[in-house]
Amino acid sequence: MSQQYSDDQISAAAAAFAAGDVTYHEGARVTLPPPPETEPMVPLGIRVPPALAQRVRAAADQAGIPYSQLIREWIELGLTDMAGDLTVSVAVLRRAIAHAAQSGHAA
Repeated sequence: MSQQYSDDQISAAAAAFAAGDVTYHEGARVTLPPPPETEPMVPLGIRVPPALAQRVRAAADQAGIPYSQLIREWIELGLTDMAGDLTVSVAVLRRAIAHAAQSGHAA
């Protein structure tokens, strides 16, 4: 849990730092934040037509997930299919099946 500081506390700390009144002690014990629960994400920029972006956002809204998560799942499904790998999460498969059924692309 992070501690909230008031504007006055932040201003005082900034002034102390600027005046050189802050001292450091390399031997001081610190508590590090916990490691992230998921692996770091790398931004992947793509350009799509506005109509396609709207369709993706609508599909994500319908699935109840952020559109970036939906796109990651679609990429995972596509790469899994290309590699002939059969390992993919059940949640991803369920969403893909539901989306295909709702969009009329189900066989």
